[in-house]
Amino acid sequence: VLTASLQLTSLSFSSLFQSTASAVSGPGWASMFTGVEPSKHKVDGNGDLTDLASPTVFKAVKDAFDMKIAASVSWHPLVNDFIDNEDDTTLDDSFLASNDNTMAAKAKDWILSEAYDFIFVDFDGADAAGHSLGFDGYLESYQNRVVEIDALVGTLLDAVMETSAGEEWLIVLTSDHGGEGTSHSAYDKYNRKIPFIVASNSPRVDVGFMPLADPGSQMDVLPTIMYFLGGESAIPGGLDGQVFGFKEYTRAPPPPPPGSCIPDANNCGCASEKQADYRGNISVTASGKTCQAWSSQSPHSHDRTAANYPNSGLDANYCRNPDGEPSAWCYTTDSGTRFELCEVPTCDTA
Repeated sequence: VLTASLQLTSLSFSSLFQSTASAVSGPGWASMFTGVEPSKHKVDGNGDLTDLASPTVFKAVKDAFDMKIAASVSWHPLVNDFIDNEDDTTLDDSFLASNDNTMAAKAKDWILSEAYDFIFVDFDGADAAGHSLGFDGYLESYQNRVVEIDALVGTLLDAVMETSAGEEWLIVLTSDHGGEGTSHSAYDKYNRKIPFIVASNSPRVDVGFMPLADPGSQMDVLPTIMYFLGGESAIPGGLDGQVFGFKEYTRAPPPPPPGSCIPDANNCGCASEKQADYRGNISVTASGKTCQAWSSQSPHSHDRTAANYPNSGLDANYCRNPDGEPSAWCYTTDSGTRFELCEVPTCDTA
């Protein structure tokens, strides 16, 4: 429903998941609520929800703007173990539903009443369908459950449209995890890629898809909401998430995935690239032999020249790897040793 009218939305269907805990509901929801990684908020499973050590978006909004906040949920720990456990005065109303239909009906009533400024809803049906039937977008039974939820989202959007004349509104939609088969705990893209949609009637919100190189993160929920309400000064410090989908906000590049190289071409080479990215000035081999200039054909003739390998940084006599050797290397000035590997430092990984 939200994506049917692209003039309202900024979206990504491959946003990133928190990266320091398994793909289960506890750390996923906690990272959404707090804008930080599990290593900071201290929830790393479904059994330690009350260990939450970072402020939630609900508490942040209440403290900063004194808004009326309500939460209607199908998964009750979201209210009992997260929001109320943090501060039982944050919510002005809550509803613990037995299913998504009654949950959405309560939220719709709240929207139409215009008694609340910030309403949180939790649809649990897709997760239940995934566990019992399979997290598979091509599976008809799973599709049907998603379509049902989409229709319920539509009723909430209709209520917003009916009651928001002359007001700017914001809707943020995302998920606590992905899934594959009937589970979602594995550390792979099926379990750790999620949708993230920001819909608004505000001219400040951008339109269209987020770039593939920066698809957003579930930790963007808190900073996005705080930015909408109060600008950049309202965003708490120390967050891992960023503002999603606003035209005037410049996002920092996303962090590299765990295990990926942190490049520093002037000082080290990435192992994943066999140090082909190295552009420093080491010019002796691991055994101490002086490197031959790449432009020279003496004492060793060769075809590893800047003309033949223009993107390999073949300058002076610096160690390089233009051709897929195990690491950076060079021809030597010793006529008895054609080439040797160099002792170039390997870059750190994330």
